[in-house]
Amino acid sequence: MTGGTSGGMEARSNKWDDKKIEGLKKKKEQFESELEELGSIREMQLKESETSGRISGLEKKIQYADIEKKSIEDKLKNLKQEKKNIKDRIGHITPEIQKLKDVSDKRSKDIMKLEKRINEIVDRLFKSFSQSVGVANIREYEENQLKAAQNMAEERLSLSNQLAKLKYQLEYERKRDVDSRIKKLESSISSLENDLKLVHKKEAEVKLATEKASEDINRWKEEVKEWKSKSEDCEKEIQEWKKQASAATTSISKLNRQINSKETQINQLDEWKGEIIEKCDLEHIELPLIADAMETESSNGKEFDFSQLNRSLLQDRRPSDREKLEAEFKQKIDALVSEIERTAPNLKALDQYKTLQEKERDVTEEFELARKEEKQVADEYNSVKQKRYELFMDAFNHISSNIDRIYKQLTKSGTHPLGGTAYLNLENEDDPFLHGIKYTAMPPTKRFRDMEQLSGGEKTVAALALLFSIHSYKPSPFFILDEVDAALDNLNVAKVAGFIRSKSCDGARTSQDSEIGSGFQSIVISLKDSFYDKAEALVGVYRDSERSCSRTLTFDLTKYRES
Repeated sequence: MTGGTSGGMEARSNKWDDKKIEGLKKKKEQFESELEELGSIREMQLKESETSGRISGLEKKIQYADIEKKSIEDKLKNLKQEKKNIKDRIGHITPEIQKLKDVSDKRSKDIMKLEKRINEIVDRLFKSFSQSVGVANIREYEENQLKAAQNMAEERLSLSNQLAKLKYQLEYERKRDVDSRIKKLESSISSLENDLKLVHKKEAEVKLATEKASEDINRWKEEVKEWKSKSEDCEKEIQEWKKQASAATTSISKLNRQINSKETQINQLDEWKGEIIEKCDLEHIELPLIADAMETESSNGKEFDFSQLNRSLLQDRRPSDREKLEAEFKQKIDALVSEIERTAPNLKALDQYKTLQEKERDVTEEFELARKEEKQVADEYNSVKQKRYELFMDAFNHISSNIDRIYKQLTKSGTHPLGGTAYLNLENEDDPFLHGIKYTAMPPTKRFRDMEQLSGGEKTVAALALLFSIHSYKPSPFFILDEVDAALDNLNVAKVAGFIRSKSCDGARTSQDSEIGSGFQSIVISLKDSFYDKAEALVGVYRDSERSCSRTLTFDLTKYRES
């Protein structure tokens, strides 16, 4: 029976092909490499969040660009209107300019006539002097005299400069000792000749050394070539040995896999054999053993005698034949067991009943312990659940009680002093964590509608009211808002800025409203002057092109606050 079963296990174990296993391992390695290239899920989520952040930033930039485009178009219209007005003014002013030009031409002609008359009078007065000097008029005389005086001054200046240079040269030549200088030059020439001889001598030595060095270099080059050829041969041998080693490792790994598979089969068979032996011991079935079983090394120190079996059962059979024999043996065993049960009573029933009672007692004790532990865990869970519910309801009640007041402050105006209405509703008050929260906001003079049907500015004001009410529950020392006024018009921007101003530290100290509570410090990033002119200080960021970095500028507005 054991032999037939072991043959069946070997036949079933041969169903796996090594080539298929190798192919599956290669596919596994390929999939692992592809998974490594893709990266972890966390990295993909980070990349997705980064791209979504970039997309939202680009959308904001597009909104700002649209706003800037509208402002530029308005400015362009104004400039076109100004250009048209300037052209009209030029058309009106052109005839006046022409009149003024005619008047200026007329006056210039009168001035030329007066100058001509003055020159005639002056020529008449200096006529005798001009004839004596030999010039046509006094103006010619003045021009000639002025040129002569200028030439005389220039010649006098150049002569004085030459005289000074000659005097300096004369003094230098008198002071200089020519003989001593000649001696020095001769001594330096002799020293230079000696140095030249030494240089020639060193040059000859260096030539000899270079020739010797070049011979050594050539010899070393030949040696290097020989060593290179030897190293190439060694590398080829190393490559061959590496190929042989890789082939050996692959064959060793294949043999190891075969050994492991055989060992697993042997272990399975040993386990099955042990189960059969235990079953036989429980049912008091004696199996035939070999007399000298101590000399053998089998499982449980026993070696069974299969000589009593038929030769047909000891022979190797096909799996289908083995299964048929196994089924026949099972039918025979079942028939014998049923016959034994009919003929003889179970003498070990009391022992089995006692063992079952002991097992039942142990199981009931374990059940009681598990029930107590389950009750304790359930109580702890219910207490945590109740605490979570209480904390959530405290926060929700505070936020829902403050959101309407804050929304009214953000939406009220001179025409609508009461402002809008906003409130929160739980979809499931018994267990709020199973369902959502309904947020409803109704701007002034607007009927009830869903949040999706509100405009962009109305949604922004509603979101700010919810944000400020959440912050009022457990306020933080700093409150940072990044361009929350992008979709708001100037009126709503002024309202939001005034509210934040009233909530600031100084505003909360000076305010008489007890509902405002403690103030907080807010940092607001904005591009609208109607927002940041209510701040206490401004921080501007610009690019320093010389250092290729960003720099900041700060400006204190508390000095210019209205008293």
